[in-house]
Amino acid sequence: MDAIREAKDAPRLGGRLPVLGHFVSMSRNSLSMFERAHSQLGPVFWCDFGFGHDTLIVLGEAGMEVFRSKATNSSHLAQLETFLGKSMLVVDGPDHKRMRGASGHAFTPAGLRRAKVGDIIGETVARRLGEWQGRERVPVVVDTRTIALEVIFRVMGVEVDDLQAWSKWYGEYTLGALNLPLEFPGTPLWRAKRARRWLDERIRKMITTARSKDDHDSLVGAMVHGRDDQGAGMSEAELIDNLLILGFAGHETTASTMAWSMIHLAHHPEYWDQLREQATALDGVPRDFKVLAERVPIAVGIFRESLRLYPPVAQDTRLVHAPFEIAGYRVSPGSTVGTSLMLLSRSPDLYEQPERWLPERWVDRERKPTPVENCQFGGGAHFCLGYHMALLEGTMFLVQAARTLAAWGVRPAPAGAMPKPRFLPLVQPPRKAELRLEKAR
Repeated sequence: MDAIREAKDAPRLGGRLPVLGHFVSMSRNSLSMFERAHSQLGPVFWCDFGFGHDTLIVLGEAGMEVFRSKATNSSHLAQLETFLGKSMLVVDGPDHKRMRGASGHAFTPAGLRRAKVGDIIGETVARRLGEWQGRERVPVVVDTRTIALEVIFRVMGVEVDDLQAWSKWYGEYTLGALNLPLEFPGTPLWRAKRARRWLDERIRKMITTARSKDDHDSLVGAMVHGRDDQGAGMSEAELIDNLLILGFAGHETTASTMAWSMIHLAHHPEYWDQLREQATALDGVPRDFKVLAERVPIAVGIFRESLRLYPPVAQDTRLVHAPFEIAGYRVSPGSTVGTSLMLLSRSPDLYEQPERWLPERWVDRERKPTPVENCQFGGGAHFCLGYHMALLEGTMFLVQAARTLAAWGVRPAPAGAMPKPRFLPLVQPPRKAELRLEKAR
C-alpha cells in the first residue's frame, strides 16, 4: 500500500501568470489545459485559478470524492456574494438541508406538473421555433438562450412584456460570477451589483404576491410556502438569493446544451433522421419526461450526449474544512480541492470513443445513469436541483424542433465547421454560431 503524501508536496502546474495564474489558459481552453497537466504531472496537481486561489486538482473518478466527502463544503463560494448571496449553492450543513428540503418538492416531476412547467415549455418552444419559418439561417445560440430565458422567467412568474428588461439585467448580474475584485463604475463587479439591486426589488414583489395569493402550486409559490421535514422554510433573503440562482442556472445551462444538440444534429444527419422519425410519429409533444423517454428515446440520447461532451460547468471545487484524504494525498483544512467535470465526462475508462458524439450511448439502457455519468449536474448534497426540469425542457425542445422543421420540409445543416466552445463563465458555443435550414432530402 502506497504511503499517504501531504498535499503540499503534490506537483504544481507551470506557466502561471502573475496575479492571473492559469485563469487565461482556463478561459481559452480548460479541457486542453487539464489534459496537458494530466500527461505531464499525473492526476493530482496544484493549479492557480487566479487572484491567489490555489486549487488542488484531482482528475478522474477519484475527483468525485471532492463532492461526496463531509470534510468538504462550498463555503469558499461566499466570495461570490454579489452573484450567489447565501443561496443553497454556498451554504452547507443544517441550513443547506433546510433550504433544500423546503424547495425540493417544487422540482420533482410532480411539482413541475403542478406548476404546469411542461405547458409553459411547450408553448414557448413552439412559438419561438415558429419564428424560424422561411429563414435560411438561424442564430441557434442566441435563439436557444432566448427560449430558455423565456421559459424560466415565465415559470418564475415574470410577465412576457417584461422579458427584455429581465434579460438585460440578468446579463449584467451574471458578470458577478467572474469574481474579478476591481470595483468602480463600469467594471463587471460594479455592473453586477447594480443589476442585483434591480432584480432583488422585483423578486421581492413576486414573493409578496405568492404569499398574498396563498399560491402553493407555481414554482415560486411552492418555494415560498415550502417547508422541510421539521416544518422550517426559507427567509425572504434566502428566497431572493435562491430564486436569482434558479433564473441563472435554469436558462444558461439548458440553453447551451440545446444549442450544442442542434449544432451536432446539423453535422450528423443520420441522427436527425432518427429524431424526426420518432418525433413525427407522435400525435403531439408529451409534457411528461417519462413518456418522452419512452416514445422518443433518441431525443434523450442527443441531449445527454451533448451534455456529456460540453458540461456547462467545466470544473468545480470545494473547500476542505476537516482533515481529508483523496487520491493518496492528505489535504489540510483551508485548502481548495477541485476536479474537471469535462475531462471526467470524456474519460476513456468510462466511454468508448469518448471524443465522439454518439447519442446511442444513452438509448436502450437497462439502468439509470450512475453518479459519475451524471457528474455534469454536480454531486453529493449539491446535486443540481433543476435536474428534472433540464431533462424535460431539453428533450421537449428537440422533439418540437424535429416536428416543426419536418412539417416545413427542411432540416438543419452546418453553417461552417463545428464551432469550438467558449469556456468561461460557462462552456458554450460561440454566440455567432448559426445553422442553415435546407430542403429535406
